[in-house]
Amino acid sequence: MSDQNNNISTDMGQSPNKNIMQEAAWSVGPREFVLKYVKYLPWVLISASLALIFAYIKIRYTVPIYHSQSSMLIKRENNYGNSNNDKFSELMMGPSQTNLTNEIRLLSSSPIMKRVASNLDLQIHYYGIGKIRSTLLYPISPLRMEVLHVADSTKSFGVPLSIINENQFLIGASKTPMAFGQLIEKDGNRYIISRNKEYSLSINGSDAYKIVWEPLGQVAGEISGSLRVQQPGDQSTILTLSFDGENTSWGRAVLNMVMAVYDSMIIEDKRRISENTLLFINRNLDTLKYELGTAEGNIKGFEMQNDVYDIGQQSSSYFSNITQGTKNLAEQDLKLELVNLLINYINDTKNIYEIVPPSLGIQEPILIKQITEYNTLQLSRFTNLKTTPENNPTILRMNSQLDQMRRDINETLLNIRNATNLARQQIIGQNQEQQGRLKSMPGKAITLKNIERNKSILEALYSFLLQKKLETDISSAAIVSTTQVVEPAGSSNYPIAPNTGSIYSLYFMMGLLIPVGVIAVLELFRDKIQNRQDVEKRTHVPIIGEIGHSDDPQALVVKKNSRRFISEQFRIIRSNLQYVIGKKDKPVLLVTSSFSGEGKSFISTNIGAVMSLAGKKTVIMEFDIRKPKIVQSLDLKRKMGITNFIIGRATFDELVLPVEGMENLYVIPCGPIPPNPSELLLDPRLDELMKEAKAHFDVVIMDTAPSGLVSDAVILGKFADSTLYLVRQGYTFRKQMRLIEEMYQAKKLPNISILLNDVKAEGGYYSGYYGGYGYYGGYSYGFESGYFETEPEKKKNMPVTKRMQRWMKKWFS
Repeated sequence: MSDQNNNISTDMGQSPNKNIMQEAAWSVGPREFVLKYVKYLPWVLISASLALIFAYIKIRYTVPIYHSQSSMLIKRENNYGNSNNDKFSELMMGPSQTNLTNEIRLLSSSPIMKRVASNLDLQIHYYGIGKIRSTLLYPISPLRMEVLHVADSTKSFGVPLSIINENQFLIGASKTPMAFGQLIEKDGNRYIISRNKEYSLSINGSDAYKIVWEPLGQVAGEISGSLRVQQPGDQSTILTLSFDGENTSWGRAVLNMVMAVYDSMIIEDKRRISENTLLFINRNLDTLKYELGTAEGNIKGFEMQNDVYDIGQQSSSYFSNITQGTKNLAEQDLKLELVNLLINYINDTKNIYEIVPPSLGIQEPILIKQITEYNTLQLSRFTNLKTTPENNPTILRMNSQLDQMRRDINETLLNIRNATNLARQQIIGQNQEQQGRLKSMPGKAITLKNIERNKSILEALYSFLLQKKLETDISSAAIVSTTQVVEPAGSSNYPIAPNTGSIYSLYFMMGLLIPVGVIAVLELFRDKIQNRQDVEKRTHVPIIGEIGHSDDPQALVVKKNSRRFISEQFRIIRSNLQYVIGKKDKPVLLVTSSFSGEGKSFISTNIGAVMSLAGKKTVIMEFDIRKPKIVQSLDLKRKMGITNFIIGRATFDELVLPVEGMENLYVIPCGPIPPNPSELLLDPRLDELMKEAKAHFDVVIMDTAPSGLVSDAVILGKFADSTLYLVRQGYTFRKQMRLIEEMYQAKKLPNISILLNDVKAEGGYYSGYYGGYGYYGGYSYGFESGYFETEPEKKKNMPVTKRMQRWMKKWFS
């Protein structure tokens, strides 16, 4: 019998070793993959459809964002057309080179954004409330709001309106009508809402509006967040300005105003610098004019008092030697005078926050650098004071820096003055040496020279300042901006967001991936036998056949002249059993499973029926003593049974029950359920019972208890010639295959073969290899091929509701 067992396999001709090879070579082809997962196709299609619906809703309810863009040229030119060597212009007007990185930061700075918001009156937003979303009404709005007082200037507030008519409206949930132009006080805020009769109230398509007031700083931040300033190329001086927003008119207005405000601020800065320069020059010209008049009066008085008109040619040779020294001394005196002027100016408390005048020809790099940094910081402080109070930490920090820089400049000037005095003393010493040779020269001549020298210094300084005043006046009259609008603001006709194609693609992919992911998770955690492949991958036990799902309420489905599909499956099992039992005259079949509910009684009943239809006298022995079902499922009257025979209270003839309507089919019931079933099966009278059964019947079928729960099947195995081990699709756990494999390897049961029970159709196809008449019969026709009788529930007169239930169960179970 062991040899016979080695001859059975899935197609009734392979050995266990060949079955191993079949498992190793198994692969799921495209057809099998489609047949396995096609049942999930409706869920995938539904999920994808829902995803596309959600994508449409998102696009429909999302506020569209439009792109606006403009460009401007930043010119690189010297301040006022002066040369780079003019230190006076460099100190007073600032550096002439343009840093585009600084300009980019300045264009999106808070002062410019605040001025833009203020010029365009962007603190007040008007919205039309629609059924789907709100629309920003700019620049056309039928309403206007004038804010008179704000309770908290750092927080925004909104006013929802419902228009009643051309003259009245409601605020929020209030039922009290308000008139246009009426003063409204609410939550500490005072404002007036009036009608802009240039536009109709029906412009929004509804009577609902909302007016929102926002602080200037908040609006400036919103504009700055949507504004982008970029330099197209490293060598380019053209800047591209872009703005993304829900309103194209808003975006164009903002971009145009940003360029206009930037242009005006540049002109304002240049004009203010010119004004400060002229103020400095005029103050010093007045002082020099007075000093120059005094010097001229001194010369005239000296000449009149000392009667000195011509020194004579006698001292010409001496004077030629000291001329150069006198010239050098004059240069040092001029330098000393300029230093003193700067010292007096910087120490004057009236000039603490004024531009420091240039070094006026003092060629000292350290001083030039210090004055340049000092004037730059003064300009920055002046710019920040436009939007920042004086007690702001930034202004206080700048004041501290300016104080330190004034001290540094003063110290540098003192050092220069000391150095100048030292050089002057050296020149004076040299002149005194030459003057010693002029002992014969009257002292009056020397005194006159000193007076004239002082006058020449004052004249030179006066002429220098007059020249700078003229240059500054000319430059101030010709102040132009260093920017030029290349392209005015323009907007796209199509929104840049939401991106319809990307959203539909993303949601469609999500709609596909979500059900696929769920299916993958379900497959990952599915722990029950689903198909023949699951069995073949987990055990070497041959599969004798498969039995499909039956909706018949009767347990006995195999009847005489029946051509139903399930009846033919049992006939195939009967044929396959010939390879197992061989030429055994009176075979004994043992039917068991891993646990209750896998269909042992159903299989035992119909195996017995198909054997009896072959003309063999068959008896089904109800050895599942704990939960007997066969007698009850066949509607037989229970009488004496196996337990009665074992305890000696019944004869064999009293046990046998014929099955009505089935010739040659009998049942031996289990009898009363004993308290010790396993011990009862060890009784010697069981051997006598089996001898009687073999003597009276051609085929004996033992319906036993689950071998995975109790040992009854193993005890009865000694009487059997072959074992049918049931595995139920979607019910038996995959881990139970290890128990079957252990029994097969240890030969605890004779000639084990697996019978796959309750096989259901998946995705419109049978899960096994049947395709209809099936894998075993050699045909590939379906249920409707004409080879089988129509199942009872598949007849054309089936109710529509029943058909729908079967269809839903077929695709969505």
